[in-house]
Amino acid sequence: MEFHGIDEFMRYLKGKYDLSERKQDWRALTGRNHVKGAYDTFVFTDQKVYQIKATEVAPKKMAAVASEVGGPSPDLLEAIKGGSPVPLSVISRSPSAYSVIMFGMQQYSSEISDMLRREYYSSRQDRLEHDLQRSLNVLLERPEYRRAYRELKETQDSHYA
Repeated sequence: MEFHGIDEFMRYLKGKYDLSERKQDWRALTGRNHVKGAYDTFVFTDQKVYQIKATEVAPKKMAAVASEVGGPSPDLLEAIKGGSPVPLSVISRSPSAYSVIMFGMQQYSSEISDMLRREYYSSRQDRLEHDLQRSLNVLLERPEYRRAYRELKETQDSHYA
C-alpha cells in the first residue's frame, strides 16, 4: 500500500492497531543513520513491517515518509529486542500532546536499525530515500524551513565532525 503523507500513514496504522487482536505483538525500533542524518523507524505489527524514514528540518520539526517493507519473522523480532527501551516521546520530539502515540515504549538502536535497513529491507531503501528527498525539497521551498534546515545541518555537521 502506498501512502500520500505521514499523517495518512499514521491514521492507517492507528486504525490497524485499534482493530488488532494481538496488540501485544506490536513492536517498534528506531535508530539514526549518522551518515545521512535520517531516522529509521521499523514498526512490526502482527502481520506486516512498516518503515518510517524521517529527517529533522528544523528544531522539533520532522519530514517523514512511510512504506510497507515486508512481514515480521521470529529472527527479526529477536533482533529488535537488542535495543534499549525508550519512551516514544523522546524519539518523536513532538511538542504537542496531540501526537499519535500507539504504544508507550519502543526500542532504540542505530546499529540494529542499520542492519534492518541494509540486510533485510535494502530493496525498499531507494524508494523511501527518493520520497523523503522529494518531501524535504517541498518543505525547503518555504524560507522559514530553508533557513532553519541550513542552521540545523551546520550544527549537526560540526557536532559529528
